[in-house]
Amino acid sequence: MRYHAIAEAAPEGGWVVAVPGIRGAVTQGEDWADAVAMAQDLIATMFDVPIASVEITLTEVGTGGVDSVVEAWHAKAGAA
Repeated sequence: MRYHAIAEAAPEGGWVVAVPGIRGAVTQGEDWADAVAMAQDLIATMFDVPIASVEITLTEVGTGGVDSVVEAWHAKAGAA
């Protein structure tokens, strides 16, 4: 399973991560590697699959980016 996720630097440190293709899929990590691992774990848990079967492509977005990208993703999906 391959998913695209987006990450925004959190004001208190670390990263906030969202998977736009899965409504409500948001997690956080202390550093970039932890953010990837947390996103993998989130998806594996949601779909009850082995974590090794989940691949994440993580892209950094700017401040306010996670919310705006997720909103735009769902708006586009609703229009289709």
